[in-house]
Amino acid sequence: MHASAYTDAERFVNKYITAQYDERIKIADIGAYDVNGCLRPLFPSKLGIYVGYDLQAGPNVDVVLRDPYRWPEIPDGYYDVVVSSQTIEHVPKPWLWVREIARITRPGGLVYISTPNTIGYHPYPIDCWRLWPDGMRAVMEDAGLSVLECYALGMDTTGIARK
Repeated sequence: MHASAYTDAERFVNKYITAQYDERIKIADIGAYDVNGCLRPLFPSKLGIYVGYDLQAGPNVDVVLRDPYRWPEIPDGYYDVVVSSQTIEHVPKPWLWVREIARITRPGGLVYISTPNTIGYHPYPIDCWRLWPDGMRAVMEDAGLSVLECYALGMDTTGIARK
C-alpha cells in the first residue's frame, strides 16, 4: 500500500469512525493481506473488533475466504464497517465482489473502498481494473449502497458508502 492510500484511509477513520461511533464496532478488512502495509493500525482495539479477510493466508489475514464472490463464512449484516484498500483492482468481477461487501455490512453501516487509478500494471496475482469516481459510484450503487463520497485524490479513487 502506498502512503497516499494509508493517508486517505486515515481521513476516513477520523471523519466517519471516530466521529460517529462511541461503542466498539465490528470491522472487516477485505483483501487484508499485508503486502507493504495494512489498515489494521488505524483501528485500535478500543475502536472495536477488526478481522482481516483474504483469499490466501499471510500477514494480517485472520480468515481465508474460499471463494472470491461468496463468503458463507460471514453472516448477512454482521459488520458495522467494511474496508478494503488496494484490492478491487485485482478482482475480475468487482460488481459481484462489492455486492458481497454490501451483504455483510449491517443496515446503516459504512463501506470504504480505495483503489489506485494511475499506477502501472501490477499483477498480484492479476491486475484487472482502474476505477475512477464514476465507476466506483456505479459498482457501489449497483450493490445497493448509498454513496456518501466518491473521489479521486492523488493516485487513488475512493468510495465511501452507507448500507
